[in-house]
Amino acid sequence: MSERSESKSPLAEAGRYARLPAAREHGLVVAALALPYWIEREDGEWVLLVEENSIETVRKELAAYESEEKLHPPQRKLLPAERIPTFSLYAAGWILSGLFLVQRWMGESWTDSGAADNEAILHGEWWRTITALTLHADGPHLVANLTTGLLFAAFVIPRLGSGGAWLAILLSGAIGNALNAWGYRGEPHDSIGASTACFGALGLLVGLELWGRWSEPRERTAWQLVLPIGAGLALLAYFGVGDEGKTIDYMAHGWGFAVGIAEGVAAAVWRLKERMTAGWQRAAGGVTLALVATAWALARAR
Repeated sequence: MSERSESKSPLAEAGRYARLPAAREHGLVVAALALPYWIEREDGEWVLLVEENSIETVRKELAAYESEEKLHPPQRKLLPAERIPTFSLYAAGWILSGLFLVQRWMGESWTDSGAADNEAILHGEWWRTITALTLHADGPHLVANLTTGLLFAAFVIPRLGSGGAWLAILLSGAIGNALNAWGYRGEPHDSIGASTACFGALGLLVGLELWGRWSEPRERTAWQLVLPIGAGLALLAYFGVGDEGKTIDYMAHGWGFAVGIAEGVAAAVWRLKERMTAGWQRAAGGVTLALVATAWALARAR
């Protein structure tokens, strides 16, 4: 893209775009013709400008490019294009494993003080929505949640950043547990396990992908929008059902998944990752750890 002051000819508008990436994509088409171009912001849109004496050539090339794109639309990449930062994944695994060892060492009193007891939550003990995510019935329960949770988180992190991803995952689990407590109001119910947050991470992926498809006119079809929802529901059913004979809190899984979708759409609309600097990412990670520590401090103080 050239500096406007470099132009020796009046400029003409070659196209207007709601999104900057679309304007840049067409700018590259102009650049391939060895012609200069400019992108400016005007009335909430991005305007692609070229020299007036080349406007007809550019318009013909852009029309040909659009026709080619319609015949051969680009395939969306399901796997992250960038390298996945793994430090936070290891940290999350060690923290959950360490808390499980504390739980085994402290016994029933530790579990009772942190379980997602619905009556206690509805009567103000909000911290149980978080502490319950760090409790597990046994080793296989922990391993299952670590496997699914870290897998889903590994795909969320490149899209939201490490700090933003873990804060969103924790909040999806906590809000999911709160909604689950409300859903069981009037009857005794309690649950433990990180699975609500695990399926919250899955919901985040669905929400992010859903908005990504909606924001691309070529992919804004009923089939393209149903695909991420259907894939998410299939994974929810596969991983969230469990073995026959085991008590599974399907409601909690569903609430976490639903909250995650809402968070994913909101994060995509607000372009959360683009807005969060490295400092804000670190702050979000610190808030995540602080919420867990504060929740357990309140739980043990009761």
